[in-house]
Amino acid sequence: MTSFNTRQACLWIHRYTGLAIAGFLIIAAITGSLLAFHHELDDIFNQRLAHVDKTQTPPFSIASLHDKVITRYPEYSFSTMPIAVEPNRAVVFEVDRDKGDIKGVPKPLFQEVYINPYTADIIGARDKDQWAWHNTMWKVFWLHRELLLGDIGKLILGIVSLVWTINCFIGFYLTFPRAVKKNHLSPQGSAKKRAPALKRWLPAWKIRTKTNTFKLNYDVHHAFGLWLWLMLFVIAWSSVGFNLKQIYKPVMQVVVGLEGKESKGAEDKDNKPNRAGKLDKQALTGLQLSANDRGAEVVNKANSIDYLSQQANIAAQKNGLKVTQLLGIRWVEEDNQWQLRFKTNKDIGKKSGASSITVNAIDGSIERVNFAYQNASFGNKADQWLSTLHMGHISHGIGHLLYQIFLALIGLAVAVLSGTGVYLWWKGRQQRLKSLAKLR
Repeated sequence: MTSFNTRQACLWIHRYTGLAIAGFLIIAAITGSLLAFHHELDDIFNQRLAHVDKTQTPPFSIASLHDKVITRYPEYSFSTMPIAVEPNRAVVFEVDRDKGDIKGVPKPLFQEVYINPYTADIIGARDKDQWAWHNTMWKVFWLHRELLLGDIGKLILGIVSLVWTINCFIGFYLTFPRAVKKNHLSPQGSAKKRAPALKRWLPAWKIRTKTNTFKLNYDVHHAFGLWLWLMLFVIAWSSVGFNLKQIYKPVMQVVVGLEGKESKGAEDKDNKPNRAGKLDKQALTGLQLSANDRGAEVVNKANSIDYLSQQANIAAQKNGLKVTQLLGIRWVEEDNQWQLRFKTNKDIGKKSGASSITVNAIDGSIERVNFAYQNASFGNKADQWLSTLHMGHISHGIGHLLYQIFLALIGLAVAVLSGTGVYLWWKGRQQRLKSLAKLR
């Protein structure tokens, strides 16, 4: 009776599942490398809308530009505003997406409006669903995200990501040196003395340059998989999180204690006492007077960015934090509130890991301050790190650029791993066919 060989079984699984997902991984890897520089490349393809010539005149305020946009497109809602004007760049206002989901409200014909900050002239609007040159990077994104197939594409990539995650562990195991067989004896009857396992494992980390093509591909496949194992696992497993939540969430709940939306909502509710925090009396009085002169709210569109950023800095300092980046401001019409999203030195990423402050527009009182790092459990922080590392929302300035380059190289490495894997299978198949031919 033939005994079960664990290593051979793992090799078979790794070989054929890897072969099945190789094409998908190559597509995801190449598009992912491009998406590491999504905004930079999008500005190149979309230069007609995104680029403006800087003039000697000072730019209009964000509030004035927003007024111009909503006057031009009264049928749409633009509840969010950018924080600042950037040199030589148009200011972009996004159409509220959730409005199109309401019954009876037509889907917007475009998602973005570009306006020249120096002249307040609207340059144009962009429909990112349109097949056009200026939407190249968005088509790359949707190819990466769902293979341009919608929910079916997401499901396919979710399964591919799950198989890839499992293969990360199988591939790592297969780099270990083979165990010493019990019957591997010397002529004297004692087991042959072999080098320690760690020493025999070291060659798997190296790439021989002076060798044939097969061995070079073999070494590259092994070494790249080992050097980059942790990052490959992060990309693979976070991809499961993006596309196959029904598997990702239960596993993360068991392994790291990921909390669901219910728990998170309860935490936010518990933090509601922060609404009692008021502005300094002197600052509030000054704003109240100017507001009363106009017969408007204390916090309005014109002063909202300065007002909320000031309060965010004050709240951060009281908690021993530093605001490192302002991300965006939003008007919550149903509650008559302004909400600012920002990143502190202890926050993770710019999405779910970002902090926020909400103020009442009528009297300027602070309704809520949410410091993301305080509310996130270990499991939620692990989830935030996975998505942040995958999407490249790390640091800013030179640190962000370096991570973008690293992420692009990781994408190329995944393509190389997939390509070398297919090559090794093809050469192995040729060898097996030759052996069968000799037996005949």
